[in-house]
Amino acid sequence: LVGSEMCIRDRASATPSVESYYLAQKGVYRLSTISSRYGGAKLPRVVVADMNQELLEGNTGPFSSVLMECLAENLRLRRQSILLLNRRGYHTFVSCRACGEPVTCPHCSISLTYHAANRRLMCHYCGYSIPFTDECPSCHQRQVRYAGAGTQKAEEAVEELFPEARILRMDADTTMAKYSHEKKLKQFADGEYDIMVGTQMVAKGLDFENVTLVGVLSADISLYVDNYRAAERTFSLLTQVVGRAGRGGKTGRAVIQTYTPGNDVIRCAARQDYDAFYESEIRMRRLRRYPPFADLFTVTVSGTEEGRVLRAAVSVRETLRQLCRRPELAAGEPEVLGPAPAPVVKVNNRFRYRCTLVGKNDKATREMLAWLQKDFAKDSANRGMNLFMDHNAAD
Repeated sequence: LVGSEMCIRDRASATPSVESYYLAQKGVYRLSTISSRYGGAKLPRVVVADMNQELLEGNTGPFSSVLMECLAENLRLRRQSILLLNRRGYHTFVSCRACGEPVTCPHCSISLTYHAANRRLMCHYCGYSIPFTDECPSCHQRQVRYAGAGTQKAEEAVEELFPEARILRMDADTTMAKYSHEKKLKQFADGEYDIMVGTQMVAKGLDFENVTLVGVLSADISLYVDNYRAAERTFSLLTQVVGRAGRGGKTGRAVIQTYTPGNDVIRCAARQDYDAFYESEIRMRRLRRYPPFADLFTVTVSGTEEGRVLRAAVSVRETLRQLCRRPELAAGEPEVLGPAPAPVVKVNNRFRYRCTLVGKNDKATREMLAWLQKDFAKDSANRGMNLFMDHNAAD
């Protein structure tokens, strides 16, 4: 167990959601905390590696000097290590040096990811893929180059640094076969591998006595994204993966690599300090009217023609604002924002624009949104478009 554990309706977590902990503080849930690890195990010692400083010192690789030293020591002592990089693939970004254009999916507004195993560029949203070529589809110059790193690239980098190490990669590409996930974890538990490189699937719920080192290769990946849960998710991921180290009788260590070492979320995760993170996060959410102080309803319009979708989203916004003037909804102090493009505006040839309703999740609001969905479907001007809704959406 890491830090203060929270039990909610027979569930426990070292990193409970902000909403759950808020309700526990208010007495809606009964809170039980455990302040020490099972069996008296010590919390791992955590080092935050500043990758900006590494660059200034000439280290352009994916591993900080302190992480390389720790990996080498663990291999010498025949102990196991876990490396977290929450991006699969080999290179996560492919662009042309001549014109500067990224190589994007024709069906989605997202750049393609290079996968070295089959030498293909792949879209992680719709599955589109093409063979890799160095010819730019925009300017046709042969100057397409790679950038960024995924788990495949990290695995290769570890192999180059430590050719004697036995390396296991755990991501969606390597665990597609039936029972492959369980098989690989058992092999690691049996000591058949020295280092496990993986995405967030290696961050939680794993208990290996011989794992004494955890390395987070890029703590910033999930921190600066367009979602109100970004800080919470990053804190949870870092805290949980750091907790994989030193779960037996051996002292654990963790190295968190980041370009923003002064960020409060990363500093709290390094200290395994949930209470400090919660106090900071709850203040921010109160100021911005995020859950648990209000509910967020995301109303998304999707269709194949971007102009029609945007016009329909504007109409939805105006309808929502009119409906929110009703007396039965006023108690929730509703506010309608948007429309704005979704973080990935086009997926599988469908454009997506969304409005956000900030208010209260009560019967009147739910009935109003249900009426809006039916009214949208009845309007012939919306033929070929869809309207869907999310409550406090995680993405």
